[in-house]
Amino acid sequence: MLRCIFIYIALVLAATSTARADATTVLVFPFENLSSDRTLDWIGEGIAELIIERFQAEPAIYVFSREERLAGYEKVGIPETTMVSRATSLKLGWDTGADTIIAGRFSRTGDSFEIVARVTDLELAGSADEVKVSGKLEDVISLTTSLSAQILGKPEAGTVQPATPRSAFENYIRGILNPDPQKRIELLQTAVRLYPQYGAALFQLGRAYHLERNFKVSNQSLEKIPQGSPYRQQAQFTAALNYFYLADYNRALTALQALPANYDVLLDMGAAQSQKGDYAGAMTRWKSATEIDPLGSDAFFNMGYASFVRGEFDAAIRNLNESLKLRGRDSEALFLLGRAYEHQGRLDESQKLIAQATRLSQRVERWLTQPLPKLERVSTSTVFRNGLEIWTANRLARRARGQDLSVWLDAIQTAIDSNLYGEAVRELQEVIRVFPDSTEARSLLDEVNRRRNSR
Repeated sequence: MLRCIFIYIALVLAATSTARADATTVLVFPFENLSSDRTLDWIGEGIAELIIERFQAEPAIYVFSREERLAGYEKVGIPETTMVSRATSLKLGWDTGADTIIAGRFSRTGDSFEIVARVTDLELAGSADEVKVSGKLEDVISLTTSLSAQILGKPEAGTVQPATPRSAFENYIRGILNPDPQKRIELLQTAVRLYPQYGAALFQLGRAYHLERNFKVSNQSLEKIPQGSPYRQQAQFTAALNYFYLADYNRALTALQALPANYDVLLDMGAAQSQKGDYAGAMTRWKSATEIDPLGSDAFFNMGYASFVRGEFDAAIRNLNESLKLRGRDSEALFLLGRAYEHQGRLDESQKLIAQATRLSQRVERWLTQPLPKLERVSTSTVFRNGLEIWTANRLARRARGQDLSVWLDAIQTAIDSNLYGEAVRELQEVIRVFPDSTEARSLLDEVNRRRNSR
């Protein structure tokens, strides 16, 4: 008999007035192939993608995308093809702010195909339940749909026949797993040809072209994703980046204006306005970005760079110093600040900063004899969360229970040693929310603030 995990999800789903920030967060891992047939390995990722796609339709659930999961892997040094252990999946769940993690296995014996999902509630000390479905391998999509419905407490939904043809699904999964860019594009093209309404395949195809810097063709795929698709906002954000790189700043702004005005959107809108010559508009956007996230360095950098280009050296120095208080080893910011000091006759300070910048970056060193390139920074985020606050007090407390405080503080010390002061302050603020009496955390916060204010 299923326990509290599924009841909890069902209760949250029933609360239609639940705020977006209170959404249940779910992290899904690829399912392990227990058969001896290695040609079926792709199905493990496919099951995870199908569960993610189904959960995306639930307004009271935030399910982490595959890209977010892989970012978590990268952060802890796990190759993306690794089948993680239960202990590692729990750690990744704590680190990403997941309320529930879903992993599992599948097997094939003759004509019999079985999928077993292990659903773990991290709030209940990692207690887990299993859900099983069985049938034929060729019915993997409908079987996973049924599995997802049972996890959600909506078994009647599992009777709906999937619209995605299995051949399109297989090409899509093989495409996102393929490390070769050209082969990935070919497989995703096949998936779209077999099922032209395939939103996930259209998005990943557009993203693949974007990464290959084929921006015009990327938008041809992204713009086919319909309104209401869970991929629509991320696709629109990526399309805006494509327009920016194509120097079509008006269309970039139009795409960005249709999105919620979060930090990433405001940063990119300011960059597009700056490229159009709208200095005042760009500065307004970037200032708004700093108010949303005062620990993000890029908006301060952009304001400093734009002021420098206009010869407003007091403003450039002020904003570049703010940027360096958040990211101290930023070679571009150090170089610009040195040049700004040079224009003001502060030659000793200028030479010291420019020497430091050129030691950090050979690219910056070339600017000693070459004109400055365009340096406005844009966000290239693969995730568009639309204001969802992952790190609530409950999730922070759960993360603290899942790892030793000293481990958390060691990671923060590494950020401080790397001069990533904004990241360190953000993490320390979260530590202190959970451990308000931690003298070590408060001591580290004092230390990082001392370093920031020493500029």
